[in-house]
Amino acid sequence: MNLRKPLALNAVRCLSALSLFVAAPGCKGDDDPMADDDTSAGTEGGGESGDETGGDDYTPPPGGMRRLLDYQYINTIAYMFGPQAGAVAIPPADQSLYGYTAIGNSLISPSLDLVETYEASALQIADAAIANPNTLAGIVPCVKDSPDQACYTTVAQTLGHLAWRRPLTDDEVARIVEIALEAQVWGGGDFNAGLKYELVRILLSPDFIYVVETGEQDPSEPEEYWLTGPEVVTRLSLLLIGRAPSLTLLKSAEAGNYDSVESVETLARAMLNDERAPEAVSEFFAEYLALEEISAKNPASFPLYSDALVDSMVEETELLLRDVIWTQDTDFRDFIEADYTFVDERLAELYGLPAPDNAWDQVMLPAEQARAGFLSHASVLARNSHYDGNSTTRRGLYIQQRFLCYAIPPPPPDVNPNLPDPPANTQMTLRELMETVHLEVDSCAVCHTHMDPLGFTLENYDPLGAWRTHEPNGLPVDPVTEYADFGQIGSAADLAASVAMDPRLGQCIVNNMIRFGRGSLENPTRESAELQELYASFETANYRFQELLIAFVTSELFLQVGEPK
Repeated sequence: MNLRKPLALNAVRCLSALSLFVAAPGCKGDDDPMADDDTSAGTEGGGESGDETGGDDYTPPPGGMRRLLDYQYINTIAYMFGPQAGAVAIPPADQSLYGYTAIGNSLISPSLDLVETYEASALQIADAAIANPNTLAGIVPCVKDSPDQACYTTVAQTLGHLAWRRPLTDDEVARIVEIALEAQVWGGGDFNAGLKYELVRILLSPDFIYVVETGEQDPSEPEEYWLTGPEVVTRLSLLLIGRAPSLTLLKSAEAGNYDSVESVETLARAMLNDERAPEAVSEFFAEYLALEEISAKNPASFPLYSDALVDSMVEETELLLRDVIWTQDTDFRDFIEADYTFVDERLAELYGLPAPDNAWDQVMLPAEQARAGFLSHASVLARNSHYDGNSTTRRGLYIQQRFLCYAIPPPPPDVNPNLPDPPANTQMTLRELMETVHLEVDSCAVCHTHMDPLGFTLENYDPLGAWRTHEPNGLPVDPVTEYADFGQIGSAADLAASVAMDPRLGQCIVNNMIRFGRGSLENPTRESAELQELYASFETANYRFQELLIAFVTSELFLQVGEPK
């Protein structure tokens, strides 16, 4: 009997391996541009779209398939099988392209160890689902009420429909049930032995792992394909609540109930009221702001540094985002220039504020520190600093790329990135050194003139984000500078106001949401009119982020794809 042990699993493995390694649509190496993980993605000027009357040449990005992102996979598993199964679900790591894993999982071919990783995850999930069957039984009651051969068929039909986001054919059901029956025989007639490998077979299918977005061709516009109802609710659910849709919602979509823009808007607004929506939207900002890249600081120079402080930095930013987007549902630009923030004990000490009464308190920013919004948060200041000192270039580059979508080319490969020491017996501020090295040399100034001046205005904050008026060598900080697009700026508050009022900010937010939400870059040439409409909609809604989401998911940019690849 032991000789039969691998057969069911081997059948699962072979079926999955053959399918998973079919090249993903639009794989890198076909006609994709060179990978670049910055969020400007070459859209210099913040998404300026050229011909604003476009439309006649509108072509959506190609349809195809993209792998579920790791959090979408885990959340979907928890929904189908319960929290214990979600806790042991370990999908392969996502791959980022142009700053977003949604694009990477759409365009980058899977690595050779992907099947084994999914297999190990599926086996652990199945064991957890069987050990804790209540959630599964809520979907397929027979696993507890009548665990027999007929139940295998019901599991394949019902759970398969939910997991694969489409009804299964009779042949597909038969093949899944065959695996279950074979495993049951190997298990000495144990129903759960068959159920385990049935669940593994369902979870290892590319129909579960990949989201299909091929659409149906528009008869009047052959280059445009409208996503089907189930494809729309799947894309919407993954974006707004972070997991695949319910079986009820899928069946409703299959019945044609989400074939109109009005019905999609109604569903989207309901999803935004779901308790899971803030967490799902935070997944976007986690990639957009990239605060996981906060590097360590020299503890000898910065004794307040700790991993716990870094966690507090990120939480402060998350709390401000949630307050602006969800609690107040107000102008997103308040995130950039708010005069308040949230602090715990560690951040209060860093900012020189009284200790909070609670774990986290909302407080006014100290006026004497010229702080305003996210750009003066410790998270962004520490992220864009070195181990031992500030970096005016990193701070300026981050603002240009993340908030203005201004593409600054990388330095030539032969450039030495290390700053020279000041001349002998001379003390210089970092700003003076940067002006000498970067702004007085024409070949350097071409790029650094767009980065360093913005960083100069943040020199009052050390590499941890603490306020300072003098550098470590005792020389006073001078934050006043000139930048062509903003004029004179003299503090972080001035910089925040300038960025908040720049029309490129709204356009850049839109561009990045498109990349995250559909897994492809916006195309300023072929999607010009549609982009302009979305930019204008965001502005008309007074830059309320929830309204941007509604406008996006009801636009052709979200509801259409091009010819599948």
